[in-house]
Amino acid sequence: MAEFILFCVPTIIYVVVQSRGKDRTTSASMKRAGATWGTPSAYGWALLLLLPLVLTGWLAIVLVPTEVLQMPGVSIAQLTSVGVAVGIVLRAIGEEVFFRGLLGGVLIRRLGFGWGNLLQALIFLVPHLVLLLVDIRLWPVIPVQFAAGWMLGWLRHKTGSFVPGAAVHTAANIAAGLIAG
Repeated sequence: MAEFILFCVPTIIYVVVQSRGKDRTTSASMKRAGATWGTPSAYGWALLLLLPLVLTGWLAIVLVPTEVLQMPGVSIAQLTSVGVAVGIVLRAIGEEVFFRGLLGGVLIRRLGFGWGNLLQALIFLVPHLVLLLVDIRLWPVIPVQFAAGWMLGWLRHKTGSFVPGAAVHTAANIAAGLIAG
């Protein structure tokens, strides 16, 4: 829950500040942050990303030794309770709000899709690098996180919304939890 709030606060601040700018409305600021429901086709694109996201997540789990996955404090989205599942859902939504909604939106508008999406995907890795401090054998998760960040950034750019990405990110995380569990 704390991560969800931490990831959402910068976007809320952005929307409030942008809404106070000349000739800007809250609605326009929310759209710039990707906070729109998206079109039905946006969810179709999200559904197409589900398979590669789940497959890359599965590959990372397979490449990490079993004893590392069973270490205390290591949770590669293992679903052990409803509370853990809710945490996984909120974390995925929060990451989409911040990394794809706010950060990806700003970077892609300023740098273009190629550089902006690459940069947001690299920045998305930063909080995931902590896993390497737990055990270096968790390294397969890092390229998967980069690939997921890039694909979800593409989806945000394609659809103009982070909501379809949040839906597919949540589904992929839950699928990874079921695979790992």
